[in-house]
Amino acid sequence: MISTEFADCKVLVVDDSQRNLDFVSLLLSTAGITKVECALDGIEGLEKAAWFGPDMVVLDLMMPRMDGYDFLRRFRAMPSLADVPVLVATALDDHEQRAKAFDLGGSDYVVKPIERREFIARLSVHLRNRQLIGRLRNYQDRLQFDLEIARSMQRGLLPSHDRVAALEKAYGIRIGSVFRTAFEVGGDLWDAFPLDADRFGLWLADFAGHGVAAAINTFRLHAMLRDSPNAGDPGTLLADLNGRLKGVLPRGQFATMVYGVCDVREHKLSFSSAGHPGPILKSLAGTVQSYPVASPPLGIVPGTKYRSVDLAFGPGTSLLLYSDGLSEAEAAEGPVGEEGALAVAAALASAADLPATIVRLLGDQAPEDDLTVVWISRD
Repeated sequence: MISTEFADCKVLVVDDSQRNLDFVSLLLSTAGITKVECALDGIEGLEKAAWFGPDMVVLDLMMPRMDGYDFLRRFRAMPSLADVPVLVATALDDHEQRAKAFDLGGSDYVVKPIERREFIARLSVHLRNRQLIGRLRNYQDRLQFDLEIARSMQRGLLPSHDRVAALEKAYGIRIGSVFRTAFEVGGDLWDAFPLDADRFGLWLADFAGHGVAAAINTFRLHAMLRDSPNAGDPGTLLADLNGRLKGVLPRGQFATMVYGVCDVREHKLSFSSAGHPGPILKSLAGTVQSYPVASPPLGIVPGTKYRSVDLAFGPGTSLLLYSDGLSEAEAAEGPVGEEGALAVAAALASAADLPATIVRLLGDQAPEDDLTVVWISRD
């Protein structure tokens, strides 16, 4: 029974002997390969290769008009066919000729007269590798497509330009942000949203790890926050999120988070932190100060209580929130650290300054860790 393993494979045979073409075609048919094209020299072989798109080439070396060596040179220069395996089948059994064929891009070598079992065995190895590479490429294409969708979905969770503009108008604030992931998707996320006429909430979270696993957790957190009844009380909100995340996060996964409520009528910022870098306030006079809070991350210790901290946040004051992708990043002068984050806060004069400030500090390449920076100032 003829195998169907290679039924979809296409093979181009290039040989100046019709007898050899017929013999190789017969051998191929015994392996279940019926999609075969034949050429009597290298020129015809290149022409057929261009439209046939073979999965493998069986090539003679000594041919008129264009020999096998010239065929190999030109065939390997064809981008769409550069990785197609070429099995050289020739009567030449000289080490120099063999080495030359390999140097020019030959994949394997058999000596005429062709021995059927060796020919089929060598052919099968290369076709199986070709099929495996094709399946891997298809998988990579599907994976890349899925990652692009996930990336688009995650970025869709971030505040849109229109939503930011509405918040700025409603509360007399200015918002700037930088959001970079180490891979297509990541474990950072932030948001800002209205609570009432005088108050808005804002938060920044950083899940352990990178990539898809961390990104899934950001979707979980976003859904939990959307239906939380405790949005006006930072400490209570974090305690609630801690309990809910503890129930769904796999062992070893957790999140740091800072959540704040800004009251523009009372000129006050109330915030709570779960193991997150301290928010940085810049006063009207230009002084900057970090406010770290010692507390465990979310999803580790059940029943953890998180306290709220009240800070003055009047007109002319600005607030910087950031993930440890900033403080743990390497700048040209060394690790950024908290001092570097304070310097970023001190240097900012407007929301538009933030992206350029981060680029000057870290460059514009993908970060080693997910990085999020959010800057909010009172008018």
